[in-house]
Formats: sequence, structure tokens, C-alpha cells
Amino acid sequence: MKLVILYMGMLLCGYFTASKAKAHRHRFGFVPKLIMGVAYVMVLVMGMKMGINEQVTSNLGIITLKAIVITVFCISGSMLSVFAVRKGFGMNRYGDVCACRAQEDQGENLLEGEEGNEEEHEKPSESSNSNFKNTLTILILVVLGILIGYFAIARFAGAYLPVFDAFSSNLMVVLLCGLLFLVGFDLGLSGSIIVSMKGMGVRIMAFPFAAIAGSLVFGTVSAMITGFSLKEGLAISAGFGWYTYAPTVIADAGTQHMIASAASFMHNVLRETFGLVSIPIMAKKFGYIESAAIPGVSAMDVCLPIVERSCRQDTVVYSFAIGVVMNIGASVFVPFFINL
Repeated sequence: MKLVILYMGMLLCGYFTASKAKAHRHRFGFVPKLIMGVAYVMVLVMGMKMGINEQVTSNLGIITLKAIVITVFCISGSMLSVFAVRKGFGMNRYGDVCACRAQEDQGENLLEGEEGNEEEHEKPSESSNSNFKNTLTILILVVLGILIGYFAIARFAGAYLPVFDAFSSNLMVVLLCGLLFLVGFDLGLSGSIIVSMKGMGVRIMAFPFAAIAGSLVFGTVSAMITGFSLKEGLAISAGFGWYTYAPTVIADAGTQHMIASAASFMHNVLRETFGLVSIPIMAKKFGYIESAAIPGVSAMDVCLPIVERSCRQDTVVYSFAIGVVMNIGASVFVPFFINL
């Protein structure tokens, strides 16, 4: 519980610190790069911790399969829950309330128009390319960390392994505090979060909570089926695609959770990747709001341009709400569940 309070405190501290400096936001253009820099160091250290853990290195193939199963269940749970809420509000798959058949037909025509401009939609933006490079860099750093941990630290540190493990755990806490402060600071600089949330209303805010509930229930069931404990299943499912945060919190809870940490990392990377690939398809086949629930926290940033291109512009509001609430939820739920 102390960690939950600490992490949430750092997030809020960053937000309110930045809210006082919004007039000088042009001076803080380096903050997103600094966030990624801290994330890079964090995942490298996390990779080293995985590399020195024999349980993780000897079960990577099985861990990957488990992560795939959990990802499919989490995404399915989020989409089904959002679908149930949408139907409960009497909305069609385009997000219209009490829409008649003519509106359904109009939506189909819009989709056909989008298909006619398919080549234009498929062109990746500079932002998408940058996000892909960041994800690729993080994957490389995790693999590099595992290799360093396995071939260097584990083989040559010997009796000093417990010292390294304790030092790296303390370093993780410091880095996580720094990351959450910077994330809060970046949100505070934009100044649009509170205004946007106030303007959304109760109806729109029901969708993020539905996505969270579906992900937790379905994900936890799948995690327990694949051999994780209840609290590990809850913590893995509560990552909501935040692969630079959730796995490090789980790893910091003790070496007994290193396999869960590895599965969490792979699951969260898969969730964001699946979102990048499948949002255009799922938007057409199932529904606009459901597709925004696929990537979890990335619905507010990395996947937001894809939601905008694949759906209507008003769907961006739902996507943003889902991403923001899941971001806050992950920062609270992951440390809470793993430390039960």
C-alpha cells in the first residue's frame, strides 16, 4: 500500500507542478524524450534482473505462450464489456444513440468511403514511426539486459548476486518514481486532461471502467489457468498495455514474481502491438468504441491517430478517456495487487 501511495503521489506531484508552469511549456519540449530515456534505463535493468533468474531464462518459450493467452483474454474481456455498456446505452456500433437504420446505412457508406481511401489511411505518420522505433528499442534493450544478466552478471558476480538484486530493486523504485513524476508533468503541461474529463460526462466515463473490469476479470482467469497465482494474475492483467511500468513493479515485489514480470512485459507489448495492427479491422467488424479498448493505455497516445483514421473523429474522445483512466488504473492496481 505504501508503494501505491508513493507512485500515485509522484504522478499527482508531477501533474500539479507542471500546471503551475503551463505558461512556459515551450521550454519543456525535452520532457517526452526524458520519459523515454528513463524508460530505456528501467527496462534494461529489468532485463538484467530477468537474466539472472534461472526460472525465467529456462522458461521463456512457455512464458511467451502464456502471455499470448492472457493478451487474447484481456482484449476480449475489454471489448465484450465495452460492447455490453454500448448496448445498454442504446448506441449503435458507430457510437450513435438511438440511431435508426438510415444512420447505420450512412455509417456503412462512411466505411466504404474510407476503403476507397485505403492507401491514404495506410500511410504511417511520423508519430507512428517514432512510436514503432521506441517500442523496437525497448524490446532490444530487454533482450540485451537478459543477455547481460545471463552471460555476465549471473556467471561472474557469484556471491554478489544478492547485492546486485537488492541494488537493482532499489534502483527500480527510484526510476519508477521519476517516470511517474515525468508522466504526470507531461500531462500537466497539456492542461487538457481535467477539462476533457469534465466535458465527457458519466456516459462516456462508463466505457473506460467497463474496459478495466473486462480486462481484469478475463485476464485474471486466463492467468490462473496458465499457472499464475491470483494476485499475479490480477497484477499482470492490470498492466493494461503499460509495458514500461507494470513488469518493473511486479519484478520489484520479489524474485518469486520474476516469471510473472516476464509474462507481464510480453503481454503488455503484445497488447499494444495488437492494437496497432487490429484497430482498423475491429472497428469495421465489431464497433468503433470497442476497437479503442484494444490497446489499453496506448489508446490515449500511440494508437490515438489510428483510432482517428479508422473511426470517426468523435471516437477519439472515447479512446482518450479509455487510455487516461487505464493509465491511472494501472499505476494504482499493479502495485496494490502484487503486494496483497
